[in-house]
Amino acid sequence: MKLREVLGEQPSVFLNYSNEKPNTLECHSGGWHNEPNVTWSNQDGYSLPSLFNIFYKDDSGGFSVKSYLSPKPDSSIYSCLVRPDVSSLQDVKSYLYVLNLERTSIDFSSKADGWTVAFGVLLAIILLAAAAFIVKWKKMNDLERTYEPKAASHLQKEIEWRLIHSSAADVILDQETAHSGLLLLDNGKRMRRGKLKDLPENAERFDFWSCVVGKEGFTSGSHYWVVDVTENRSWRLGAVKGSAKRQGNFTMAPQLGYWVLVWNNDHLKALSVQETNLSRRLKLSSVGIYLDYEGRLLSFYNADVGTHVYTFSNMEFTSGEKVFPLFLTLDMEKDLILWAQ
Repeated sequence: MKLREVLGEQPSVFLNYSNEKPNTLECHSGGWHNEPNVTWSNQDGYSLPSLFNIFYKDDSGGFSVKSYLSPKPDSSIYSCLVRPDVSSLQDVKSYLYVLNLERTSIDFSSKADGWTVAFGVLLAIILLAAAAFIVKWKKMNDLERTYEPKAASHLQKEIEWRLIHSSAADVILDQETAHSGLLLLDNGKRMRRGKLKDLPENAERFDFWSCVVGKEGFTSGSHYWVVDVTENRSWRLGAVKGSAKRQGNFTMAPQLGYWVLVWNNDHLKALSVQETNLSRRLKLSSVGIYLDYEGRLLSFYNADVGTHVYTFSNMEFTSGEKVFPLFLTLDMEKDLILWAQ
């Protein structure tokens, strides 16, 4: 295998917050040929166990990883080392990112004081010297996991699910953007398709698609909302960037700033660059939508049981641009209902 085929992207590390307090550290890296190894270390060079890792394929077919770590009060500097999962360590480059919680995040490509750079280099040397043990450790770790794989898998999913729920957002439908054929009820928490009505002209209002967006657009952080779609025969859910067009007949697609899951004619699909057909046996009654703004990910879940349905990755929007929750229905009998958070 050629070197360029196994190397991924420089990882990024940032803090997730809950109730305005640091909650978890997140390390993200993409573009890997196979699922990479991730190693967290503290300021003393000791390896730390991650809460869990999430591996998924991006739109280009490569593997991406998101690794989570719970910061400790006795340590302020953390590193995330991402390496290919290969048996030979020759000609394999490691990517190291160092985060100082007492400052802002530190990247070796940016300006930093001499002590920080010296520490980073020393820590990198320590980790690289220990890299020879990574493969062996991984094999041992895999062996240990065979004892209780179901329990470990359940715990990982439980932690992931709690992390998602901690990002619950109170989404309210925006009447000013609603198509003239939509009826919004319950203070913007319920919608259905109705008869067309005369409304004032508004450049933000959808005039072809039977859509509405949430009042609040997100510019940072993670956000999760749930929509009850029980027995609704035709809906679209997802997100749209603020600069995307809303008027006229157009195809909803990522290249136009739309990331959408569709249910129509008893069929579920994702409007990816090339439409992705999902299982016909997968009929959802409640859809959970999780936006990771910095990670540029939009994930869909079966909210009733907590299972993953689909993820859009590499969302393209300008940094700081608003991303809005998006809703569409063509059903005149069964409502879409936003869960109270």
